[in-house]
Amino acid sequence: MDKLFNSIWFVRILAFFIALMLFIMVNQDNVGTPSLLPEVTNAPYTIEDQPLEVFYDETRFELVDQPETVSVQLQGSQVSISLFQLTSNRSTEVFVDATDVTTEGEHVLAVNTRNFPSDLSVTTQPQVVRITLKEKQTVSIPVRVELENESELGDEFAAGSPIANPVNVEVTADGDTIDQIEEAKVFVDLEGVKETVEDDYPVHFYDESGQELEIESNPNFVSVTVPITSPNKLVPVKMVKENELPDGISIDEVTIEPNEVTVYGPTDVLEDIEFVESEPVDLSKVEENGEVTAKLKTPTDAERIEPKEVRVHFSVGKEERQAFSDVPIEIVGAEGTVRFAADQPSTVPVTAFGTKARLDRLSMNDIQLQVDASGSYKGEQSLPISVSGPPHIRFELDDEAMLQFEE
Repeated sequence: MDKLFNSIWFVRILAFFIALMLFIMVNQDNVGTPSLLPEVTNAPYTIEDQPLEVFYDETRFELVDQPETVSVQLQGSQVSISLFQLTSNRSTEVFVDATDVTTEGEHVLAVNTRNFPSDLSVTTQPQVVRITLKEKQTVSIPVRVELENESELGDEFAAGSPIANPVNVEVTADGDTIDQIEEAKVFVDLEGVKETVEDDYPVHFYDESGQELEIESNPNFVSVTVPITSPNKLVPVKMVKENELPDGISIDEVTIEPNEVTVYGPTDVLEDIEFVESEPVDLSKVEENGEVTAKLKTPTDAERIEPKEVRVHFSVGKEERQAFSDVPIEIVGAEGTVRFAADQPSTVPVTAFGTKARLDRLSMNDIQLQVDASGSYKGEQSLPISVSGPPHIRFELDDEAMLQFEE
């Protein structure tokens, strides 16, 4: 049954018989000799406010003025009118063909119709209409970025100069429309923002009075970057090591790239940050020249660091040794009189281990031995000897020195 009602001819035939039956029922008492068929009489029918379409070269012109609707008058038999009313569909068209127009301005053109039943006479009111076409222009308009709620960033953050990409957009429209454009804007809301903004935003157009214009552009969206900065500090990177190098291997050079990073956070927190540590780098896996990536630890209470990781380049070589027989020991931190015990020499032998290149540059003056004598000591005390020297060299020596504290 659904298929039958979807057939236009079935619907028309059905409508015809319904109209015929109604006609007979209405007229059977008014005629002496009732006829089985109704008389064929012409009947008018008017369609008010029929939408009017205008066809024109949209790549070249802008349609700026046209009548939106016209009246359509149909003339034909009552049966044909009834059939049209029952079966009218959206395929009927009332239009103006301006596709051959090659100049801008006002043009008076005939109103055309199509897809109406052939047994109906179709006229429009009016039969000609006036339309106005304006030739399109393409202009480049700079885009201005407007920051909203910048005051909501808080005292610890500041917005830098926004960057739009592209900086201009193209608008294709008639000259009158283009003349209305005062500026193009995108809006970036900074409320609650704590880091650099990178996103796409729609372009809005405004006239001289600030009223928004409904205009399309190419592109309709632009990418905007707004740098958000907070108090920051540039500090060096300290590589944290774990495990020992394989036997017979020594580091010649270690290069960290970058060797400094930026830490962001409250001012009072930054004051106490002197360096940023890496996650531990496993030296037991360093057997030859190479590079590893090390993540960095964000200091306590800092907001973030940039970058978040560094590259560590290793240059290694065969480990060699060099002996120094009489390296002096320095006593530091003593509050009273202190000296080396009678059987404790003030110098000790030290053996240095490193690559040949490192050891060739090493002298005794580069090695500092110290004993920390601060504290409440009496008589003889054995205290640890600390050693410091150039990087990537390890030292072997006696662990402790005997000191005599005078009372």
